[in-house]
Formats: sequence, structure tokens, C-alpha cells
Amino acid sequence: MGESTTITHAILTIVAVLMASLFAAVVIGQLNTVLNVISTSIKSKSDSYRLSITIIHASIDRQANTLYLYAKNTGDVVYSDLSNIDFIVTDYAGKTFFFSTRTGAVHVEEYGSINGVFEKGETVLFQITLSGSYTPPLEVKMVLSNGYSTVYTVG
Repeated sequence: MGESTTITHAILTIVAVLMASLFAAVVIGQLNTVLNVISTSIKSKSDSYRLSITIIHASIDRQANTLYLYAKNTGDVVYSDLSNIDFIVTDYAGKTFFFSTRTGAVHVEEYGSINGVFEKGETVLFQITLSGSYTPPLEVKMVLSNGYSTVYTVG
């Protein structure tokens, strides 16, 4: 009878150690996943704080109903999603127009390396053909896919 109790205790001890090991492996795996998500989130936020786009000049060609917007990447990081920028144009009367580089409504011309990436220090021309009538001045809000935005008023 003493041997069976010893064997039972040994088996229960082995099972308990295996269960503890499995539990530890699952917990460590989940902690690793959480740490990766937090790390990615912190890097994304850090990059968005280091990103700075400045509209340096804008003009309107009233004959062609076209708005020319020159923007410069004045930040420390590149913006690699140049084909995903929204423009919200509001005129003096309060009429709002929406344009996006995704839909092809905005022509993009890079002055620098032409690679679809807004490099540090690069200037990009955004050419927007306005639809309908509008009352100047126009307020242009440029919104990047990561939420960064800048506003410029053109007469």
C-alpha cells in the first residue's frame, strides 16, 4: 500500500509540474503578444509626433478651377502613404468639398525622388480641380492616413 501511495504522489507531482509549465508557457506567450502590441503602438505614436507636413504655398487658377498646394515634409520621418491623403476644402460661404489622392481627384507631383514616398525635406505639389462654384477665400485641410492634419487658407 505504501508503494502505490508513493507512485500516486509521484504521478500527481509530475502532472502538477506539467500543468504549471503549460500555464507558464501560455502566460509568457500572451505577455509577448501584449508587449509587441504596446511596442508597435508606441513606435507608431512616436513616428506621428515626429512627422510634420507644412503647406508652404497655395494658389488658385480661377480659369481652370484648380487649386495648387505645395507641401513640404519638415519632420524627421518619411510619410510612405502618399497615395492616401484627404483634402477638405471649405469656402467663405461654408460650402465644403472633399478630395482624395485615393480616388484620383488629386494629382500628385513630387519634387525630389519620385517614389510615392514623402521623403524628409521633399516638396510635393497637390493639384486639386475644384468642382462647382466657390466663394474665396478657401480653407484647405490636408489630412494624412495616420490622422496628422494641417490647415492653410488661400485667397
